[in-house]
Amino acid sequence: MPAILAGGLLFGWIIARWLERHFDRSRGASSEELLDELETACTPRRSFEVRVRPDLLKPFLSCVADEVDSGFSPRHARHLLGRILSLRDHVVRHTWYAVKVNGIRTNLDLQWSRDPDGRIRLLVLAVPKIIRALKKQAKVPVPAAPALAQRDTVIEASPVQSPAGS
Repeated sequence: MPAILAGGLLFGWIIARWLERHFDRSRGASSEELLDELETACTPRRSFEVRVRPDLLKPFLSCVADEVDSGFSPRHARHLLGRILSLRDHVVRHTWYAVKVNGIRTNLDLQWSRDPDGRIRLLVLAVPKIIRALKKQAKVPVPAAPALAQRDTVIEASPVQSPAGS
């Protein structure tokens, strides 16, 4: 029994050393790369979810592009908007961008889907600066929906005159 235990421990030690040599990510990495990876892993992130009509989605993506120093430009926002608008109902998509905000590297996670009413659900997981900007954007008054073409004849009412104005 002790021989089996000792053999198992020796085999486990050999496997651990082999795995460490072949899969050690810190080997050959500079101290800056290790610090960048640590900084990315330790960056606080918040989430924000919005449900909007497709024609109102562009300001949200532009807001994200404005807050990011690098990694998500207006060109990325336009491309992502095209991907989101081409989505079918009940399909969920996800993407992430490695971005830099205020000199700190972090990930920008985006998830979107379309509900049966045609509205887009956009979930953003990002640093607090981006989330604050998105919340401000969400508080901006939404323009009225464009009037739909009416198929029935509309009876025009005569203008009402005030009794004092005559």
